[in-house]
Formats: sequence, structure tokens, C-alpha cells
Amino acid sequence: MLELKLYVIIFWAARICLYARCLHDCIGSCRISKKIAAAAFAVFWIAESFLLSLSPLGREIELFEFFLLLVEMPCLFVLAFCFSGTIVRRLFAAVFLPVVYWFGEWSIRRMLFSTASFYRQYLASASVCVLFLAVFTFLISKIKTSRQERERAMLKQELRMYEKQFHIIRQSQHHIRSLKHDMKHHIKMLSDLVAAGEKDAALDYLASMGEFMENTDAYVDSGNEKIDSILNYMLAKAQKAGICTSWTIQIPEHLELSAFDMNVILSNLMENAINALDGVPSPSLNLRIKYDRGTLCISTKNNNAKKSLDPYRLRTSSEHGYGLKNIQKIAEKHHGSLETSVEDGFFCVSVLLFLSVKELSQE
Repeated sequence: MLELKLYVIIFWAARICLYARCLHDCIGSCRISKKIAAAAFAVFWIAESFLLSLSPLGREIELFEFFLLLVEMPCLFVLAFCFSGTIVRRLFAAVFLPVVYWFGEWSIRRMLFSTASFYRQYLASASVCVLFLAVFTFLISKIKTSRQERERAMLKQELRMYEKQFHIIRQSQHHIRSLKHDMKHHIKMLSDLVAAGEKDAALDYLASMGEFMENTDAYVDSGNEKIDSILNYMLAKAQKAGICTSWTIQIPEHLELSAFDMNVILSNLMENAINALDGVPSPSLNLRIKYDRGTLCISTKNNNAKKSLDPYRLRTSSEHGYGLKNIQKIAEKHHGSLETSVEDGFFCVSVLLFLSVKELSQE
């Protein structure tokens, strides 16, 4: 009997370690010292082991396990405050983990090992449940890691976009400073041309000044820096790939839309279109963004080598489908929609969002 209790205590130590890992992955990162959190879970394990030492191990153990389940839920809820997260997540994890474990153990012992001795029943059911809990913890950890990797990739791309936009701004400022430095000479030349009645020459000179001021790296200049940085980066990428691009941008300078949401929508739409145009003769891409009375409409239209296309197949294929689910989530978040269609061999995507213009504070 003592040997059985020792094995059970070891299984419980593994179970409580897995509880701690699940709470970390399901709720959030540790909000206190990791050593303090580990000590708190160790105290929890010692308290359970002490209760086990006082209880008899026999058929009546199921009553003790039910008592332990009722004790574990509030204890885990308190321990969940070692991690940063919402109350709902803490409560869900504190109830879900012990309920699934204890009822899983009881069911396995009843259904799979009913003919074995109680000693073997208990050890087998405990080991199986700890194994299942370990697999569940591993899956949760992989999902969390995958999400973090996607977020890091998105942040890296956003950083590259802002670097591109800063380069455009610096180049524009350099052109302005250069023109300002020689402005008195330009004014003198224009005055002489006008005084001499050479209007055509004066106009040509002004056109030359305009060309000098023009920033060849700037594609979009809507005034909305978030959108401009994303589009300038993606349009430069499209033109580098030999794609004929055109766009119409009609938006205010400030929109109630986060940079992350806008990055998800525009990056995925443009990336999908650029990938789909790889190897297509005379590739073309048209982008249209328009804001009108709280409604933001974003649409792309690109040609395809195939004249007859199935919108549903494209929605689920790797050619156009990558990222559409993420766009759909953002659209639903803003009570909007995502629509795809095919028109004469052109694949069209339209995203509708309901937003509001940000009111600027008056200083």
C-alpha cells in the first residue's frame, strides 16, 4: 500500500507540473517570479500528497478523488493569478484541467481496466491520464509557438514597410533641401525667362523643377502614413516582379483601424495577388481603397493565365487562399465581409469594413 501511494505521489507531481505548463500556455506569461510560482505549485503538490497520506487506498478512493476535484478547482484558480491573463481564461483553465483529468481517470479505470486488480487499475489509469495531459500540453504549446512565430513574421514585415516609408520620407526631404539651397538661382532664372518673354522656356524650367522634386520611390501618398508605408512596400515588390500596377486611393488621413489589422488585410491581399501572377503573361494588378461615410472598401483585381476559374477553389487553394482566413477574421471583427469573384479571367477580392474617422484633439 505504501508503494502504491509513492507511485501516486510521483504521478501527481508530473500532473501538477503539467497543470502549471498548461496554465502558462492557456492564460499568459508569468506575472511574478518563476521561482515563487514554482514554489506555489510545489506547496500545492505537498498539500495534496499530505491528504493522500491520510486517506485509505481502496475502492473508496473514488470518493476521495471527487473531494480532491472540488479542492483543486479553487486552488488552481488562485494559482492561475501567478500568470497574466483574463479572469475568464483563469476560470476556464482552473475548471477544465482538473475535471478532464479526474473524470478521464475514473472513466479509463472503469472501462478499460475493470478486470485487473485495483492496484494495476489505479496505476494504469493514472499513467494514461498523465500521458494524455502531456500530449494536450504539448499541443497547446505548439499552437502558442506557431502563433508567436506568425506574429513575429508579421512584425518583421511591418518593420520593413516602415523602413521603406522612412527611406521615401528622407529622400523627399533631401530633394526639398537641395531645391531650397538653389532656390534663389531658380527664381533668378525664372525671372529672366519671364522678363525675356520666353514663356515656353519658363514652363519647361518649372517642369524640370517638378521632376527634380518627384520621389521615384514613392508610389502612394494618401496622407495616411500607416497605409502608405504598407502599400509603398508591396507596390515596390510588385513592380520589381514586373507586374503592371494601378491604384486608386481615397481615404482620410486618420482611420479607426489599427496598423496590425491594416497590415493583415493589405499584405495578404497584395502577397496573394503577386504570387498568383508569377508566370502569367502581361501580369496586371489593380488596387482600389475608398472610404465613404464610415465604410472602408478595399479591393484587388489581378489577371490569371486561366480564363475559367472557380472562386471557391481559389478561396481554398494555396494560390489565392493563403491569408484569406485571416482577412475574414479582421473583416468580421469590424462587422464587415470578404467576397471573392471571377470576372473574365480576373480574380477579384473585395473587403468591406465599417469604421469611423478619428477625431483629432484640438491642442
